[in-house]
Amino acid sequence: MTYTAPTFSIIVPLYNKSLFIAEALASVQAQTYPALEIIVIDDGSTDDGAERVKTISDPRIRLLRQANAGVSIARNRGIELARGDFVLFLDADDRYLPGFLEAIMRLVGNFPSAALYATGYFRLWGDGTREIPHVSSVLKGKEGLVKDFYAAWCKSAFFYTVSLAIRREVFADSEMRFPKGERLGEDQDLWFRIAERYPIAYAKSPLVEYRMNVQGSATQTEKILQVLPCYRRLEERLTAGRVPVALRRSARKLLASHLLNVARARLGEGDIEGGRTLVADNRAKSNPIYRLRTIGVLCYAVLRWRWAQQ
Repeated sequence: MTYTAPTFSIIVPLYNKSLFIAEALASVQAQTYPALEIIVIDDGSTDDGAERVKTISDPRIRLLRQANAGVSIARNRGIELARGDFVLFLDADDRYLPGFLEAIMRLVGNFPSAALYATGYFRLWGDGTREIPHVSSVLKGKEGLVKDFYAAWCKSAFFYTVSLAIRREVFADSEMRFPKGERLGEDQDLWFRIAERYPIAYAKSPLVEYRMNVQGSATQTEKILQVLPCYRRLEERLTAGRVPVALRRSARKLLASHLLNVARARLGEGDIEGGRTLVADNRAKSNPIYRLRTIGVLCYAVLRWRWAQQ
């Protein structure tokens, strides 16, 4: 069989990131393996980001503009327009490091059965400090297929939206899209559903930079005080038996972890009853060690409240 090198479509949702967009696009242009196309979706920006894109001379760049509708709709529009074998998502304030696309290409060649390919990533702060997030010990070796996605995700988000590529065939199913109108967890929702259907290949090397402390980033600034829709839908699939048997135990553990994270966030806001309710939830029992630790946090919060009443 003749090997055909994969082609990559880069989708860049743009909303008021004029300070970073040129650098993001330059990081694509600097790749040792070229992208087929770069589709920038300006989601109703009120700054001059779109004008800066226009000044970049590169026939691969397509700029489209729409009324502000949110990142999910921008990404979904890019998916519909993509022509490459693989679809990638680059946020306008993040950037690829040299060799990222080449690493994805190697993963595709080494693990042709997968549908999602990802690498590690750096967290990048404004002062230039970089940090590699913790990677679960479930992910053994430098690269390979992820045997239990939910077990690994329960330990850490080991890849990020910017550090992955998805086979375009996955999107032939119109349900495989980012959910509209959600500001948090909309990306996880899609990764969960892909992981339940297809193999995922992963390389630990951090080859993208995720910029921290950027104004307007909901992921970094909003406290999660309610169970996210992506986890509610995960629970629905578990209840309906649509999650593969091999993933169900770890999926329940991940759901429990999320409930306990929300409980801790509520306790941190002084909502003792809200935190107590989630800790007592039967679903939270699927991660018993973390639940026990969270009970300790709850007890401390109760004691502090009682001391304050004296």
